[in-house]
Amino acid sequence: MLHIVSSLWAAPLLAMVVAQALKPIFVMIQLRSWDWSQVKNSGGMPSSHTAAVVALAVQLWLHLGGSDPVVAIGLFLAAVVMYDAAGVRWQTGRQAAVLNRLLHDLRGQHLLMESSEQAAASERPQGRAASDRSRASQRDGRSAISSEGKASSVAPIRVAKGPWWLVDWPVLNEQVGHKPSEIAGGAMVGILVALALNH
Repeated sequence: MLHIVSSLWAAPLLAMVVAQALKPIFVMIQLRSWDWSQVKNSGGMPSSHTAAVVALAVQLWLHLGGSDPVVAIGLFLAAVVMYDAAGVRWQTGRQAAVLNRLLHDLRGQHLLMESSEQAAASERPQGRAASDRSRASQRDGRSAISSEGKASSVAPIRVAKGPWWLVDWPVLNEQVGHKPSEIAGGAMVGILVALALNH
């Protein structure tokens, strides 16, 4: 059995490491492929933050008893972290997914507009030079009628580079929060790690 001070440090850290190590395993079970980048991901199954605070709360309960005020602080901290993971952080991930999809669509529309402008510029009739000469000869600023009988239009101003929010905006991380099942999995990891260190 570890000393009480050592276990209070070791249990949360070990629970967090175990939870992060389990994430690629759960991804492999679901997708049938390994994704080792999940080890450094803050979202997914199980919740490592929940595992850490639950392991700390269990250690405090086992060593100090349920009547100690420090145990109440640990339980309150665990409740706040789990609520934040399922609420604020989960909504942050959903908002990141919406923003990534929106920026992806806007980039596609921007590229489509540029390609259509280039195609329109390449398909201008050969008689444009004659209409340009007649338009330059007029003093009143009116547009001349081309040889085909259609009024010539002014070419739109083209921007050489897209807006900064289309070019420089990074892809946001969508896996930030947790589902209730992922929080429950993290709590289970924290409880098991805390109990294992006390045997």
